[in-house]
Amino acid sequence: MISFNLSNRLIFIFSLIGLGVASFLFYEYSLSGPIFCPTGAGCDIVRASAYTKILGISIPLLGMAYYLTMAVLSVVHSHQLPHKLVRKLQTISASAAVGFGMYLTYLEAYVIEAYCFWCVLSFIISVAILITLVLSRDKRKDENRD
Repeated sequence: MISFNLSNRLIFIFSLIGLGVASFLFYEYSLSGPIFCPTGAGCDIVRASAYTKILGISIPLLGMAYYLTMAVLSVVHSHQLPHKLVRKLQTISASAAVGFGMYLTYLEAYVIEAYCFWCVLSFIISVAILITLVLSRDKRKDENRD
């Protein structure tokens, strides 16, 4: 278990890193040239697939919205506003992001048959956020039980 304050800081840091990765991908998707991909051509293959948008919205843009939301919720949560509601929103958002990331990774593995380094990194970050939420312990909640 990790403390409430540490978990909130980690979520904020992971969210900023994820926002950077998603923003980089969004920028790269807007260019016509090849994507900088440390592991080869997988990023370009994934970008060229039919799975780069959902309802006309770019996947990296959805990632940016998710990570920005998590960072804002982390800041709101640190000010001890309605912390139960914020923690529930964080948990629901992180669970949805991990589920969506699992779907996208499945598509990369079995449909597109190529992996995008940045997409996998973003998925790992969303998993780290969810694990941080699961392992966090709110001392205020523990104190109220006594």
